[in-house]
Amino acid sequence: MNEIRLYGTVGASYWDEESFSAKSVRDQLQGLSGPLTVRINSGGGIATEGQAIYTMLVDYPDQVHVVIDAVAASAASLVAMAGDTITMRLGSFLLIHDPSRDWLDERGTEAAHRKTADHLAVIANGYAAIYAKRAGISVEEARQVMKDETILDPDMAVAMGFATQVDPAAQAEPVARFDYRIYAHAPQSLREASEVLGAAPGRQAVMAMMAGLPRVQQKETTMGVKTPETTTGVPAVEPENIGAKASASQPVPAASPADTARAQRIGDIVSMGGFGAELALDMITRGLTLDAALAEVLTKRKEQSEMNQPKHNGHRPATIMLDARDKFVTGAALALMAKTHLKGGERNEFSSLSLTELARASIEIGGERVRLESRMDLVGRAFTMAGAHSTSDFAKILQNVQGKAALVGWEEAEETYPLFTRAGTLTDFKSSARVGLGLFSSLTKVQEGANYEFGTVGDRGETIALATYGRMIRITRQGILNDDLSILGDLPRKMGRAARRTIGDLVFAILTGNPNMADGVALFHATHGNLAASGAAPSVATLGAARAAMRVQKEAAGKPSLNIRPAYMLVPAALETTSMQLLSSLVDPTATKGMAENPVRGMAELIVDARLDDASTTAWYLAANPSMYDTIEVAYLDGVQAPYLEQQQMWTADGVEMKVRVDAGVAPLDFRTLYKNAGA
Repeated sequence: MNEIRLYGTVGASYWDEESFSAKSVRDQLQGLSGPLTVRINSGGGIATEGQAIYTMLVDYPDQVHVVIDAVAASAASLVAMAGDTITMRLGSFLLIHDPSRDWLDERGTEAAHRKTADHLAVIANGYAAIYAKRAGISVEEARQVMKDETILDPDMAVAMGFATQVDPAAQAEPVARFDYRIYAHAPQSLREASEVLGAAPGRQAVMAMMAGLPRVQQKETTMGVKTPETTTGVPAVEPENIGAKASASQPVPAASPADTARAQRIGDIVSMGGFGAELALDMITRGLTLDAALAEVLTKRKEQSEMNQPKHNGHRPATIMLDARDKFVTGAALALMAKTHLKGGERNEFSSLSLTELARASIEIGGERVRLESRMDLVGRAFTMAGAHSTSDFAKILQNVQGKAALVGWEEAEETYPLFTRAGTLTDFKSSARVGLGLFSSLTKVQEGANYEFGTVGDRGETIALATYGRMIRITRQGILNDDLSILGDLPRKMGRAARRTIGDLVFAILTGNPNMADGVALFHATHGNLAASGAAPSVATLGAARAAMRVQKEAAGKPSLNIRPAYMLVPAALETTSMQLLSSLVDPTATKGMAENPVRGMAELIVDARLDDASTTAWYLAANPSMYDTIEVAYLDGVQAPYLEQQQMWTADGVEMKVRVDAGVAPLDFRTLYKNAGA
């Protein structure tokens, strides 16, 4: 039995306690197969880390059995919801509450508060959807459970649907080291367990941990001035390092949450730029703003790049570097792909950001100060800010995700036409002839010393030409402000499916439309010997007659029969059951008495498509194997069997337009390989 232990804080360690992260869980899961037991004892931690771990466990290919050994609080409670079974030991607790944040990244304006509220709402709603699914309640009810900061013992958790069973034979383990005093409704036993940490730490410090800011650790102390360092190696700010450095005799002012957040952001910017901790600490000490820090990092990076480029004959060769801007575009696209359930996406530092927040980040990473009066203006600027690129970073991210979603829709569309048609290639939109080669039904004998004879090219030539089919959708500022992920996932996916369905419509229109062939005669016609003289329902007799008609088809009068065997039977949904019985039954299902053998059993593979019902609920068809004979060709421009995706900035409004088109042509190549019975 596979087992992993998730003990301690989710995402980071703040009291030298045990901890686990999405990365550590991913490493433990790698290579595992078979049922998995996950043991949890955690007071909570970083919300986005909990979401990432939950997703990993849900995606685990086998059964997941969660056991709450002592406590699963906050983010850890979400991780517990991933279990196919959730067992709570006697004396254990489950704590569900709303995410929170006690500071702002900016100076505390109304807009900053609204942005933070939107950010928390995204996380809270994501958590609520998971709790609601587990407990069988509405999302609104789950949100209320979170707002009430609900503490559940094993019996209550099972009764409310948040756990599946109680283990009466196992007492809870000692709870994980954590300051449970931050929870307003924490039971006394959890509060007492927190006393080993000493005096209650500042709520801001604890909330900083739960939002993902690294813990400040003391590297060394010299004359009362501390050199701080974070657990990630990026310098953090201590009170004496905000603004001018304080001497040992001076009182140390308290760091505001805004200063702490600013210091962390500067550390992130410097780290992404590829510079060390000393530069970040210098910027923090000088009291630089985020905009000034970003501008300085970009300048230094440019200077470093120019210095490092070797010269050759007086010219610097071109180099390609993945800078912070490229990393942002790639990372944000992967995060949105995960949110829209596209393969290849991943949860990362951008996963918790709304579309509006990604728009702001794209502006900031591009080196521009964000001084816009409204969110509408902010998103509009993100769409139009191209800089040295032809398309803005924000638009590029959205286009990338949309394109992948459309391709997924194309690939997952269930279509039957590839079974009985042949894919072809055209290089332009002019009509092209597909000339018959006499089918080479047989070779001629070459006498000793005689020359080989040339095969004659048939005089029939069916024409085929490409046409363009497409549709457009728009991503507007309003959609971004509404955080409408359907414009990135569902809609493009449906457009991809529609593109493939369009090809299917064209193919089946050939069967039901019965177009004229190159000889001026309809595809299905008595002259062609591929149309039943009188319509009749599928039966042993009618299928046998159809099979015989295809076998005796000839390339021309006086030539031997081609012996074409039907490979597929195409029927409307109305004939599905009858046809399935005919093709699979060991005995004749239409026989009135006796156990007559079914001579048409397995003679063809059944294809059912409701588009045939639209034309006739009685007509049915046979088709030969397209890899052996010419049936119907589906030709694509340059052989590209996928929709073409094209995006561009909107000119008359702020947003992005995406066009999905497919260039294809469909035409019947030979009447001998197809057969129709109008039915009755």
